[in-house]
Amino acid sequence: MIVRSWTLRPRPGRYDDALGLIAEGAKLATRHGARDVRLTQAATAGSSTGVLVLTCEFENLAAYGAYLEDTMTDIEAQTHNHRIREAEAPFIYESTAVLAEIDLGREAAKAGRGRVLDARFGRSLPGRWTDTLDITRQAFDLAERHGAVRCRLFELGHAGERSGMLCTVVEYNSMRDFGMAGDGWLADEAGRSLTERMRADRPFEPVSSGLYTEVGLI
Repeated sequence: MIVRSWTLRPRPGRYDDALGLIAEGAKLATRHGARDVRLTQAATAGSSTGVLVLTCEFENLAAYGAYLEDTMTDIEAQTHNHRIREAEAPFIYESTAVLAEIDLGREAAKAGRGRVLDARFGRSLPGRWTDTLDITRQAFDLAERHGAVRCRLFELGHAGERSGMLCTVVEYNSMRDFGMAGDGWLADEAGRSLTERMRADRPFEPVSSGLYTEVGLI
């Protein structure tokens, strides 16, 4: 699975305008083969709080390449690309990236789609790739045991200085479910043990994290 992301920061007083222009782009992306087009907003993410993140998915790199080729020859799509970069645009176009999903071989992974996304970024330490994948599997199993759905691991590419970084995304049906899952993790002996393991011998370097909520596109 390939995911393309765009990070956009609404200008003061232009939030509704930003949503309108993003919705236009989402329709264009769908027209050219993108699927599961989705908009989320950072609810708690440090300096990134308030940013909007538009994502869409593709089955593989070939499908993503076909999407790029189509949009490059579509006048409407090119006009939209120009509008989102203008000084008068209702948001600041901060960054974009391509994320490739890493298959963890979790046969019992819980499917679904939540309205709350817990996203965490980090880098695997040299020589600790296998350990990083192993601890991610355990974390996903525990999260799903306590109510999470659709836990996925991605590697960033074409992301500037963030290229090669890993991103975990754990989804919840609501903020209440997110909170209950956190309490469940702390009360679970396996959860406490995994937390202590990550503190004592973490195979990755954490970089940033954020809690995002889904925004409806009209």
